[in-house]
Amino acid sequence: MMWTKREQVLMWITAYIPLLIVMFSGFIYHNDLLPAGLTKEKLEEMFTRWWIVELVFLVTVLLISLALYRLVIWWLLRGLEERLADRTIGREVSIRQYEKISVNDYTFFLLTLLLPQIVVDYSSVVNLTVSMFIIIFIITVYVKTDSIATCPLFFVSGRQVYQGVISNRSRDEEEANPDVRLKAVLIVREKDMNLDIKYRAQVLVSNVYMIRPVYKGEQEDV
Repeated sequence: MMWTKREQVLMWITAYIPLLIVMFSGFIYHNDLLPAGLTKEKLEEMFTRWWIVELVFLVTVLLISLALYRLVIWWLLRGLEERLADRTIGREVSIRQYEKISVNDYTFFLLTLLLPQIVVDYSSVVNLTVSMFIIIFIITVYVKTDSIATCPLFFVSGRQVYQGVISNRSRDEEEANPDVRLKAVLIVREKDMNLDIKYRAQVLVSNVYMIRPVYKGEQEDV
């Protein structure tokens, strides 16, 4: 059950929720579109200091974003591990090697999330519109290239993301034909994977696999 582009679009829109909230909040604030009870003067009176208002806003954005991250990734991955366990999806593979994804792979996302906060004034309709088009373009590129490995939603799902090499052939067959090994992105709960056991793997998109250890008694019949 591969994901369609719809699941990827949902993931990336959710990933940019913090930026979207800040963008639209800035536009509303700077254009005096807040309700009468939420003017700057009223907020300062309520919290005594403006920096406290900003801190409360920041914490609120973070909590909302975290809640949405967890909800969306739970919804997207719901039932997958159970179906891997009862062998209704996926296939058994061996993990030949694995490593954590480089921090550099997350740089582009972090820049697109944080840089606009510094350099863009969201009081302007033009700036807000241009920023929206840029975000749509970035999400389109991510989806077109099936680049979900660096999506931050996986960080709050209780799972690890690795780059690895998998195979469903024997080592002798691999030595005779190294091309049967497959480079893949692996999503798994375990922080340390056991290279001596089998895993059941289900492709999500392109070369991204959800995997789960095959425990004793779960091996496929030969």
